[in-house]
This record gives sequence, structure tokens and C-alpha cells, in this order.
Amino acid sequence: MISEQVFYLFLYPWIFFIAIIPGVVMAFIFAGLAAQLLNYLPEKK
Repeated sequence: MISEQVFYLFLYPWIFFIAIIPGVVMAFIFAGLAAQLLNYLPEKK
């Protein structure tokens, strides 16, 4: 049986890795929405 410290040492990087991906996607989505609301993006003609 592996020790608890070793288990969490391997577990936590995966939690951060899984949590970062949706965070980056949401950041891009909110950045796009904010830019549209503030009229920073050029309008399509």
C-alpha cells in the first residue's frame, strides 16, 4: 500500500490539470463577451 503523501502528490496535479482546462475556456468566453459588450471588437459589416 502506498503512503498517503505519495497518493496526494500524484492526485493533486491531475485535479489542477482537469480544473484548468474548463477555466481557460470560460476565461476566453467571458473575455469575448466583455469585449462585445464594451464594443472592443470590430463589428461585422
